Amino acid sequence: MNKELIRKNIFKLLDYSGLTDLAFANVLDLSEKQLRLIKNESAEFSIDDINKACDFFRKSISSINNKEIEVDRKFRDKLITQHKNNPEYSIILEKRPSITYAINFELFHNEKFATEGIGIGSIKALFEDRGWKFSSGYISTAMDRNSDRIKRIPNPERAGWYLYKLR
Repeated sequence: MNKELIRKNIFKLLDYSGLTDLAFANVLDLSEKQLRLIKNESAEFSIDDINKACDFFRKSISSINNKEIEVDRKFRDKLITQHKNNPEYSIILEKRPSITYAINFELFHNEKFATEGIGIGSIKALFEDRGWKFSSGYISTAMDRNSDRIKRIPNPERAGWYLYKLR
């Protein structure tokens, strides 16, 4: 068993699922600190943790132990559908995803954001169309935290306001 490859694949699936680290730690019945240690390669997943993760992500152990997996951008939506009759998991998946997921998997795939730039209000509306409620301040902070990938430009139509676009 290649525990390093399994760890890498589980965290890739976690990124594509949109769950926060805390929510995923709860799925595995781990502390958030223990999950952080595993993420930082200071600890390892137990066999039980791996089995729970495989059950949640609907993957076989052999598939995550074989090679680095390819994950569809719509993986979260597929998980929601697959777990719709499983209240243990559906409750977790019905909550809004992490802001990082919303940016990486929704905002970065928006054509207007990528080419022209859009304001915080439009970003908020884009997320709300998916059923995800984030405050404007939270979105603004996330945009600033991702300044290596997101460019902030003055809004030509509103003095003192900004548009955000893909770098």
